[in-house]
Amino acid sequence: MSATGITWLEHPDHGRLPARRLVDCVFALAPNGRILHFHTEQVEIIADADGAVGRLTGAAPTPERSRCQVIPPLINSFRQPDAGQHP
Repeated sequence: MSATGITWLEHPDHGRLPARRLVDCVFALAPNGRILHFHTEQVEIIADADGAVGRLTGAAPTPERSRCQVIPPLINSFRQPDAGQHP
């Protein structure tokens, strides 16, 4: 996996969510099926046994992100190969 790839996002309210990075955006699939949208300046990426995990830093997105028009990936792209259940 590349250093810029991301497999999971640790979310303070939802726990570990399947995630994907696309350009400078990080998308995560919430338990209710909603796709959450963050930006690279809001996420610290750390490698662990399950792949690259993003952790929200609490940083605000840069002002130009308010016009972000990156289309999120399809829901089936969040499937994890051989993924177990995560708390």
